[in-house]
Amino acid sequence: MKRCHFYYLLIIALLFVSCRKDNHNSDNTGYILRDEVVFSRHNIRSPLSAPGSDLDRVTPYDWVNWGVGTAHLTARGARIEQKMGEWFREDLNRENHDMYASLNADNTLIYSNVKQRTIRTAENFLVGFGKDLQVYHLPQDDDGMDPLFHPAYTVMDDNLERRIIAEMNEIGGVAGTADEPYKGIWAAVEKISDEIRYMEDVISFKESPYAEENQLEHLPLKEMSIILAKGEEPGMTGDYKLVNSIADAVVLQYYETGMAFGKDISLNDMRRIGKVKTVYDEVIFTTPATAILISNPLVKKIKEEICDTTRKFTFFCGHDSNIASITSALRMKLPSTVNAVEFSSPIGSKIVFQIYEKDNSEFVNVNLVYASVYQLQEMQEISTSNPPVILPIDFDGLSRNADGFYNMEDVIQRFDETIAEFESLAR
Repeated sequence: MKRCHFYYLLIIALLFVSCRKDNHNSDNTGYILRDEVVFSRHNIRSPLSAPGSDLDRVTPYDWVNWGVGTAHLTARGARIEQKMGEWFREDLNRENHDMYASLNADNTLIYSNVKQRTIRTAENFLVGFGKDLQVYHLPQDDDGMDPLFHPAYTVMDDNLERRIIAEMNEIGGVAGTADEPYKGIWAAVEKISDEIRYMEDVISFKESPYAEENQLEHLPLKEMSIILAKGEEPGMTGDYKLVNSIADAVVLQYYETGMAFGKDISLNDMRRIGKVKTVYDEVIFTTPATAILISNPLVKKIKEEICDTTRKFTFFCGHDSNIASITSALRMKLPSTVNAVEFSSPIGSKIVFQIYEKDNSEFVNVNLVYASVYQLQEMQEISTSNPPVILPIDFDGLSRNADGFYNMEDVIQRFDETIAEFESLAR
């Protein structure tokens, strides 16, 4: 078996130090790194909505000129990913120089979804990583998805649909009814109503063409439909879908400009907008049955890579929906983020499975690794002297040893349990 003002600046510096791998909970003494399996979200992209959509009409302002096509990796996203690749190169050299030096096409896999933003992210990671390797992906169709990364339901029936909707409603703590099937989801949305109203002020919604044409004071929150179908990823139509799209675009613009439509906004206030998107992702991608069903191809593939004795480094590049469903299905507890707008899987973030060997036994450490919002906005170097944020990811119900590592057998058992749960649901 084979083998995550002065006082203000001081606080930020301390946060960086506290998040460095060599200062966090694990004691690496005597442990030899044998393998890393990395699952990455793509880096900064342009919004998913094309020009001329409702996104253009919900604000009187012009969105930033992204300089790329719809939902494509931006130049800033490409450069930041190169810097992340440089950090991984430095970090692997620090952990195990012989392992990094020996990486080649036979023992390394760089595998991306077919979207432009994921392929370009993986390619730019390789530029910084310093290895002359190819990014594996299926023939590119920017409207399509590689089945490995496609968070789609492989089965669906009436019983599953009822269970999934009930689990989505549980997020808001209220059961659905015949008249209000999404009552709990709306209750979850109600809890972030202040954040949505704040976002309206940021985009000046009242002065927008959309508001004027529809005679609205606020973004509407009345219509919703949840889409659950075999072969399709979980979806939502209606008002909250639009609200989520706005939040997504405002956050991306903040990365690109450090502002929102020329307005100076603090990180804490921008996190309020990030929370709007977090609730959407929780509803759509993280409920138990959904997470198990839509993550199964990746859960099996990640396990395969962890257990492959010939592989030394694996890098997958997909989406935040993948991270949300994988971690939920495996009952991994994503940490609350620091120095980030998003609450769980910041742009370009990576789940890093590190496999160590000590005394003929194998151990696993898992971290969430991402560039801080300041590194993104200021295009800072990312290196061992200015590292990304590194936060430990825990497995619910599993215990670390005295040195802060999980036993490999326990982690693989969790993968096997999750795969078995899928097979039970898919019968």
